[in-house]
Parts: sequence; C-alpha cells; structure tokens
Amino acid sequence: MFGLFFQGLLQCLSPLTLLYILAGVLWGIVGGAIPGISASVAMSLMLPFTYNMDPLLSLPMLAAVYVGAEYGGSIPAILIKTPGTGAAAATVLDGYELNKKGQGGKALCISLYSGVLGGMVSVLVLVAITIPLADFALKFGPTEYFWIALMGLSVVGAVSGDNFWKGLIGAVFGLLLAVVGMDSFTSTQRLTFGINRLADGLELIPVMVGLFAVSEVLRQAYKKEIAHGVRQKFKMTWPTFKELRQVTPIVLICGAIGAVVGALPGAGATIASWIAYSETKMLCRNNETFGTGDIRGIAAPESANNAVPAGGLIPLLALGVPGSNSTAILMAGFTIAGISCGPLLFTNNPEIPYKLMASMFVAQIVLAAVGLLVLRPLILLTSVNKVYLASAILVFAAVGAFSTLNDVYASWLVLLFGIIGFLLKRFGFPVPAVVLGFVLGELVEGNMRRAFQLSSSVSIFFSSTIDIVMILIIILSASFPLISKKIADRRKKAQ
Repeated sequence: MFGLFFQGLLQCLSPLTLLYILAGVLWGIVGGAIPGISASVAMSLMLPFTYNMDPLLSLPMLAAVYVGAEYGGSIPAILIKTPGTGAAAATVLDGYELNKKGQGGKALCISLYSGVLGGMVSVLVLVAITIPLADFALKFGPTEYFWIALMGLSVVGAVSGDNFWKGLIGAVFGLLLAVVGMDSFTSTQRLTFGINRLADGLELIPVMVGLFAVSEVLRQAYKKEIAHGVRQKFKMTWPTFKELRQVTPIVLICGAIGAVVGALPGAGATIASWIAYSETKMLCRNNETFGTGDIRGIAAPESANNAVPAGGLIPLLALGVPGSNSTAILMAGFTIAGISCGPLLFTNNPEIPYKLMASMFVAQIVLAAVGLLVLRPLILLTSVNKVYLASAILVFAAVGAFSTLNDVYASWLVLLFGIIGFLLKRFGFPVPAVVLGFVLGELVEGNMRRAFQLSSSVSIFFSSTIDIVMILIIILSASFPLISKKIADRRKKAQ
C-alpha cells in the first residue's frame, strides 16, 4: 500500500509530471479566487485539454486543480470578505477581521499553512484507509445525512456572537431560501411568488457573494468609510513560530475531519469547514476571541476544506461513486482515459490510483511554494484606494455571478442579496448564520423526506448507533456556546 504510494511519489517528481501539477495548481488558485469559478468549474474548463493525454499526467493535473481551487477560495475571503468558494465562507469570520487589523499577510500564511498541512494529512489518511472508510461511508443512509446536516447547523451558536436568537432567526431565514424553487419530490413550485425564474431555485454563488461582498460595500458606503484619499496601509506580517505551533494540533485534527467528511457523498468542503470551525471553537480555551481575528478560526476551516479533495477520492476510487461535482469531473477524466473506477482499479491498474494520491501530496508542496510567492503581491492589493477597491469588488461580484448562469439575472440576484445582507447587518443579524441555513437546507429537507419515505415512524431517526452518536455531538455543540457564556458571566460577577 504505502510502497505503491512512494513509487507514485517518485514518478510525480519527474519534471514533466511536476510541470502538469504546477499548471493545475496555478489554474486552481485562480479559479478558486474568482467568485463564481468554483473547483468543479475550474476542473471542467481543464477537462477538454486531457483528451489524448496520458492518464498518468492528465489525472494528476485535474487533481492539482482541485487542490489549488480549495485554497484559492480563501484569498478573496480574507482580503475582501468575498469567499471564492462556498467552503471559504467560514474563513471570512476570522480571516477578514484579521486583515482589517493590518495583518492580512499573517491570515494568508495561516490559511496556506493550514491548507497544505491539512491536505497532506488527508492524503495519508486516504492511502491508509481508502477501502475501510469507503465501506463505512456505505452505512450512511438518509437519517445519518440528516444528522450530519443538523450537526452543521449546530454551528449557529458559534457564528451568532452575543445574540443567539438572532442567529437562529437568520438560520431559519437561510433554510427558507433553500426551499425556493421546484420541489424535487412533488414537482410543485415553492415560494416563487409566480416568478418563473425562481423555479430553478437560488444559486449558491450569487447569494453568497451578495450577502458577503456587496453587503460589505454597501455597509462601508453607508458609514462613509469609502472616501477619496482614504487608504489603508498594510505591511507584510508573518505568523510567529509560536502561533504556528499553536494551530498545528487544530490543523491535524481538522485535516482528519475533512478527510472523513469528504468521503461521505454529498457532504463536501462547505460542511466540513463549518463543522471544523464549530468543534474547534467548542473545544478551545479562550474561545471568546473567535470571530474577531483569531488565527484558530482560520486554521480550522482551511485545514478541513483543503482535506476534502483527498477524502473525496475514497468513494470514487474504492467504489466508483463520485461524492461531489468535482469528483464527478475527475471521474469523467478517468472515463476519457478509458479507465473504470472501483475496487478492480486497485487490482488491474494499481499504479494509477496511487500515483493520483501521490500527485495530491506533491500538489500540496507545490501549493505551498506558489502561495508563498504570491503572498506579498496579494497584500499590496489591500492598500489600493478604497474607492477603486469597492468598485472592483462590485464588478467582480457581478461578473462572477453572471458566469454561474451566463445570465444577467444572476447579477441582479447579487444586488438583491447585497441589499438583504446590508439590512441584516444593519439590524444585527449574523450573515454567516443565513448562509449556513441556505447551504445546508437542501441536505436537511431532502434527507428528512427520504427517511420518512422509508418509514412513517420518527423512530427511524434514532435507529442506528451512528444516529445516536451524532445526536449527542449536536446537543453538545448547540449547548456549548450558551453554557460557556453563562460560565463567563458568572466569572465576571465573581470578579
């Protein structure tokens, strides 16, 4: 097992393979950094170039795009509060706050360090337990996925700040947004108000870009923070060795979490990042600084979402089942090369899956080198006059949204949700809670209804050991912010 992996590593160190991996990582970073060009879109744009290519070159290149895109989404999330991918939404909470303090370089370094180390951990997990973990993933049915989604929603307390109830209302609003469109079970329209364009539902990228990016521009304009001549001076800041040592245990644990969540079909990097953020905040001491620029709040989601690509290979390679859009495109790369995924792949062509795993490990090293090279130029962007920066954000938001549907309708959605996001911030409702509800809404509703199709009894939701374990984790995660707040209040009174 590890012998074949080391053989793959040696093959990946050949100049030609390294060149293809470098190209994949570079394109992935660009794709992930542009809102609207997600990992799956970046991979699909690269797919036509793989025709007539050697699969030992084309598949590592596609995997490298996947790796680069998951990191690339954190760059605009930290610098301009615009997550390039859905998975980077959790990074906004502390990454952008740290950037506002003039420490954008440190935030990007922590993101890079966490992503690379978390990705490496997940690759090693992938090599060691591909087949056993794939068998475990097969035990997940509708009820288990339902509880996974609720586990993600238990993060609401962690992202709501001091007002839990406003966070809860925001999450419910997000859940309502998720049900807009055609009901996949009954083929009836819901909450479309007779508008046919809403029949397909609301796209994630326009909603997210509007709520995070455009709303922030509107907020700054309202508070007159955007003015001619106003320019923030930033210098390159680096994390200390003590800070890197502080986040390393978090990175290792969250990397393993990302690998496991990535192995579950339909879960993905967004859920992994929110779960990692919530559990880290729950377990860490002095967690009241989360959401104000805490490096631990960057390390946890970045490690988890960068670990998902390797985790996503587990069901693809072992069972031939793609668990996400990105792994489906990777599976298309296998098909173009005339290779079938599944258990026989390890018997008939073992060099291919292990070289693919090795290429993801090497891609992390390439990502670290490229990331360090572009850090300083990226920081220079934050010292641009706020008028120009705000204008550029609006343009990129509109264009990025347009690219998701190739329709100006998506750009109007961005503006609409920009206004909604501004109003939410104006009245103290946490935007991340809304995004969380919207992202997880379909997973919650769809799996709950599938479970009731299997059984009309509520007892089906408590029928397995996995269900019970997840319920206990959810209760602990949901109650922890309230308990910790009461403990903090008692300490203040005692003083």
